[in-house]
Amino acid sequence: MINCDLGECLTPNPDADVMPLINMANIACGGHAGDNNSMTKTIQLAKKFGVKIGAHPSYADIANFGRVSQTLSTFALFDLIYQQITAFQTFCTEHGALLKYIKPHGALYHDMTHNPLVLEVMCDVIHKTDQNLSLVVQAGHEDYFKNFGNNGNGLFLHEVYADRGYQGIHMIPRGDKGAVLTDPKAIIDQYYQFLEEKSFKIDTICFHSDNKASVEALKQLKNA
Repeated sequence: MINCDLGECLTPNPDADVMPLINMANIACGGHAGDNNSMTKTIQLAKKFGVKIGAHPSYADIANFGRVSQTLSTFALFDLIYQQITAFQTFCTEHGALLKYIKPHGALYHDMTHNPLVLEVMCDVIHKTDQNLSLVVQAGHEDYFKNFGNNGNGLFLHEVYADRGYQGIHMIPRGDKGAVLTDPKAIIDQYYQFLEEKSFKIDTICFHSDNKASVEALKQLKNA
């Protein structure tokens, strides 16, 4: 399954072009980007094309697009994520759509991968909102996540990125050389490599809508 971060109020807005090309839409819900209007429009667009809807919560950090880690108490972090998810759920309900999963954004996603306390908060939010929700997590770390997998907190979806550079199973940090792939062919090649990957579990592959090369790669894959 292909997933993509959408509803991020980008200019120009790629959402209408991207939505027909993907299976899962991770929709920004106000932390790093997005507002009531963008959430409504993106939910409606996903529903139109039969795309699974996911909430894409973040640290409250529009200035840095949610890509800077923050140190919050577990209570404050729970409240931050819970408020974003429940607000987004309300918009889904209003438009007859079903929220299927959560994928944290940016620094929150990476913190969840390396800090069990952050992951526990994410699982607690799911437990309180809807235990049927899946949680998208970084692939290649199954031993870490399996400790939380049988805790009544839904199913983990293990994710890799078609348009990010890797060293082994680890993404090259943003800002380092090779962190973001900018050639559509390289993105497509890595996508196919991941489809053949057998050494670790992969459930979904992400393309970033704010990367023009990724959008072009999606179009080429659709026409292949």
